[in-house]
Amino acid sequence: MVDLPGITRVPVHGQPENIYDQIKDIIMEYIRPEESIILNVLSATVDFTTCESIRMSQSVDKTGLRTLAVVTKADKSPEGLLEKVTADDVNWFESHPMLSKIDKSIVGVPVLAQRLVQVQGMIISKTLPEIVKKINEKLTYKLT
Repeated sequence: MVDLPGITRVPVHGQPENIYDQIKDIIMEYIRPEESIILNVLSATVDFTTCESIRMSQSVDKTGLRTLAVVTKADKSPEGLLEKVTADDVNWFESHPMLSKIDKSIVGVPVLAQRLVQVQGMIISKTLPEIVKKINEKLTYKLT
């Protein structure tokens, strides 16, 4: 698992003028391989349809099978949620009128961990035969 840098468009503190292109190239290098699981960490306060990380993921993972969205900053939206989180940091999802409607099967760190294992298993089963084939070819080539 690799934690990639956030997308930067405006260079600051001596960063190169092409900082955006450099970061985009780094991100694409790591998310392009079919063995990669892409975690798109998105703030609940932004419009997901305009997120560049979503577009980048979609460009290399057309089916979305190896891309997961992780929504952060749920305390910033809807209005007044921060007070409820502070008052009851264990069951705030269940007590909030809007968030309580979210299916519990898609909420929380354990759910994320379980989903990561499922996606990783799918990727391994899909790519392992080709990896074994390449290893066998190299072994055969070295023996001849």
